[in-house]
Order: sequence, then structure tokens, then C-alpha cells
Amino acid sequence: MRNSVACAVLAAASLLGAAPQLARQIDLTRYFPSSAAEAASRAKTIGDAEAFARSPAPTTATAWLRWLQTHDELLRRLERHDIYVYLRAEEDDEDTSDAETDDRLGDLEGRINDRLASAARELGADRLARLSATFLLRPYRYFLNASLARGAHLLGPAEQRTAQVVAQPVLDVAAGGYKALRKSAGSVASDRNAYAALLVSIVAARNGVARLRGFSGAPEASYFDKSISPASVDRALAAIRGSVAYARFRHVEDLAPRPAFSPPLLSLDRAIGLILDAEQRMGPQYAGAYAALLDPHDARVEICEGPRCDRTGFSVGFAGAESGVYYSGYNGSVNSARALAHECGHAVHRQFMNRNQPIAAYNQGPTFMFESFAIFNELLFLDHLYATAPDTKQRAYYLDAFLNDATFQIFGSAEETDLESAIYRGVVGGTVRTAGDLESLTTEVLGRYDPVGATAPGADLYWAKDRLFFADPLYDVSYLYAGLLSVRYFADFEANPKAFSTRYVALLRNGFTDTPQALERKFLGIDLANEAALVAGAAAFIEARTATLLQLYSNGTSGR
Repeated sequence: MRNSVACAVLAAASLLGAAPQLARQIDLTRYFPSSAAEAASRAKTIGDAEAFARSPAPTTATAWLRWLQTHDELLRRLERHDIYVYLRAEEDDEDTSDAETDDRLGDLEGRINDRLASAARELGADRLARLSATFLLRPYRYFLNASLARGAHLLGPAEQRTAQVVAQPVLDVAAGGYKALRKSAGSVASDRNAYAALLVSIVAARNGVARLRGFSGAPEASYFDKSISPASVDRALAAIRGSVAYARFRHVEDLAPRPAFSPPLLSLDRAIGLILDAEQRMGPQYAGAYAALLDPHDARVEICEGPRCDRTGFSVGFAGAESGVYYSGYNGSVNSARALAHECGHAVHRQFMNRNQPIAAYNQGPTFMFESFAIFNELLFLDHLYATAPDTKQRAYYLDAFLNDATFQIFGSAEETDLESAIYRGVVGGTVRTAGDLESLTTEVLGRYDPVGATAPGADLYWAKDRLFFADPLYDVSYLYAGLLSVRYFADFEANPKAFSTRYVALLRNGFTDTPQALERKFLGIDLANEAALVAGAAAFIEARTATLLQLYSNGTSGR
């Protein structure tokens, strides 16, 4: 999730009574002194990257080390350019030139990674193991093994041509059609057939490319790319479907009415102050990273307010390129401040890696781990609002917001993951072709998690309302695992804040030097292979807090 949020007002300034007159914009000169300098450097970088993608594979450990170091330097340069053009494109959604450049840079980064993967495949597992065991290549061992695994699913030249000629145009047209639908005056219900046609075409094209790569379908390919196994997803979904925690929270108002409270709007400087306050419990190293990010004098946060700003939020940053946050559409609501806290969590994680992980390739890793760190920061923020609320009604409001976030990350993401994979299977099997087919399937899948909610008006159109189904297909599974992890992080943090913070920051600094399973076990003692235990732990935590919420509801309405 690359996005940057420009937080231009320092919380301390409000205490002095005067907000500093600073631009709420990321300072792009930290990446390149001018657009002309960026363009000239980009041309050289593109040429060097294309040469690397055509270069022969090395044969000795020394040559491999030089090749890997060249790849690492190219990653740094490509990502720096990508940050620059991506930010400009997001500041102006009519800037097609920078958007196309962003796509080209991303494709080129994929090509140099593919070149390494194909070289690892050519080398073979035995020779690669011997090479990576040498002193020179030992730091790259995991990266080489991961490249070997990717190499098994690379498209050959003929398959690449097929994907480019047949599948990619379909996906490009569908992406444009979806943006046009979102901007149209019509409702989702009135445009349901158009949404269905777009989604089915996306699913069919992605399934086709996945089969070319040697997978049964796009879900299996996507899970592989995210370092998740289909069997793990099945186990997690089964455990979540068997939990009653979601239904108990969703229907807690049936037992006691919610106290009336509407929170005041939060000015930007107030939201930043609350985010900074929420980090204090995690200790000075973690809190200090947020203070540095949100210092307006460093211009690392951008709040985009113009009519052509892309309405989104993301973080940027990579090895050698300072992190930042972009956010458009800040409106002062608690949810908007929560989203800002989420993106700040991404940026702080990126900066910890930037400063402490010397191998650029290890600044990249599974999306669900990235998301787990950002969602944990959401929970810290919402819990801070709950813990510092001055009365019962406000405490109930903010605890409800906390639980809404935690349960949606796990249970809502499970519904979305289950539904999306069912849609992909249905398109392959010929049972999903029309809007009516999608609506019937949606009601069936959502009913496994919340039978009452599945029959609510408009619930059958959930497939058309989930933006990620169209804009970033099969990403929702990342939020499912991130939700399970973030709730586990929070429970461990509450049990022993100091010990957890030390281990957690060490994980953020480390980067992705091993499998997610190995990293979570080593740094935080979490067993990702035991999905049932993760779900049970999250459910117990949610049920305990739901009981507290019910008590607050009872106290709030009784006047106590």
C-alpha cells in the first residue's frame, strides 16, 4: 500500500497557540533536486535495468555477489524514481504521463527480479544451496531461495507474449471501465450489470495468466505470491466460520442500547497529537519514529486537498529513500484519523527498515506482514481514544470503534476472501456469469459468517462494492492474516508492553530476511501455521472486550 500523508501541523504548535504556515506537501527534492534531474537520472536507470535484465547469469560466488549487489542498487534507484513519479501522479489524477511512467518502472522492477529468479532456476536447488552457503553469499541466502521458488512459476517467452497480447489488454480496459463507473452518477444497483461484466472479465483474465504460470487458478497464484498457502487459507476460514465472536459483537446492541454520543471533528493538528500520544506506550524508540515522521519541518507527510487529488492514502519509502505518507480526503472524523494512523504505521515501518536493513531486497516482503504493522497502529490509536475518554458514553463509543476495526479486519476480511475465491472458482466452473449469479453467491457466502447480515438490504451487492475486487484483486486475504496478527500483537502488548515493544521494533528493523513464519516465530513467538490458535486467541480477546462494551452500554443508558 504505497501512499503518503502530509501532516503539516505539529501537535506542539497548537499548544503555543499558532499553527505554523507550512505547505502540507512531501518535499520531493529529498528524492531529486528537480524534475529535469529526475528525468535524466531515470533514463540512465532504465537503461541500466534493461541491460541487467538481458545479462548472462554468473557462475561463481564472487560473480554472483557482484550481480546481486548490482540488482540491489538498481532496486534502490528504481524505487526512488517510482516514489517521485507516483506521488506526482496521485497529486493529479489527470497526470497520465507520470502514471504511465510509474507502471513502466514497476514492470522494469519485475523484469530484474524475474531475471534473478530465472537464473536461480537455471542453477538448480543443489548448486544454489552450495553457493548460498558460502561466506560471500550467506546474507543473500533467503533471497536466493525465494528467487528459486519464484522461478518455478515464471512465464516463458511464448507465455509472456500470450499474457501481454490476450490478458493484459482486458485488465487494462477493465481498470479504466471501473474508474469510469465509480465516477458516474449511477448507483451500484442500477449499474450492477456493468460491474458484473467488468468483474467477470478481470477474473477470467487473471485465472488464465495463473494457469499459464502453473497454478490451478488466480487465488492459488496470488496466495503463493503473498507467501501464504491455500491450505492455510482454508484452515483460517474454517476456524473463523466456527467462531461466535463476530455475531456476539455485531448483535451486542440487542442486549443493551448504545449510548448517544457524536464525537467532535478532529482538526489535523489534533489528530496528529493523538497519534503521537498513542505511540508513547510503545516506548521512546517507536514513539520517536512517529515524532520524526510527523514533524512538519521535515515535510514527510502530504495532505492532498485539491479537486484532482486521488482520494486515497498510502506510504512511500525504500532503502535509501526516506519514507513518507500521502493522504487525501481527511475530513476530521475518527475514521479518517484512524486511516491516517494506519498509513503512518506503514511509513514508520519502512523507515525502520531503511535505516537498519542494508540489503534493499529485504525491504520487500509479504503484504500481510506490512498490513499487520499498520493495523496494529490503528488499534493503538483507537485504544488510546478509549482509554483516555472522560466518561462512559465516550468510552463506549471508542471501544465500539476499536472492536469494529478489529472484527472487520478478521471477520470482514474472511468474508471477502471467501467470497472472492468462490467467484474465481465460479467463473472457471461456468456458474458465475451474470450479476444475478454474483448476488446469489454473495448471499450464500456471507451467510456462513452472519446469516442475519447476509439478508440485509443491499448485502447481495457486496461483490460490486468491494473496491479491491476490481482495483487490487485477491488482496483482501492480506488483511485477513494482518488482522489476526495485529490482534495478537495488541494482546501481547497489553500483557507486557515493554517486552513486546522491544521485540516488535527489532522485527520492524530487521526487514524480510526469512519466511514470514520464521520471522514471526523468532521475534514474537507467533506460530503462523496454527491458524486455529490464532483465531481462538483473537476471538477470546474480542469477546472479552465485547463484554466490557456491553457493560458500558448498560452503564451509559442507566445514567451511571
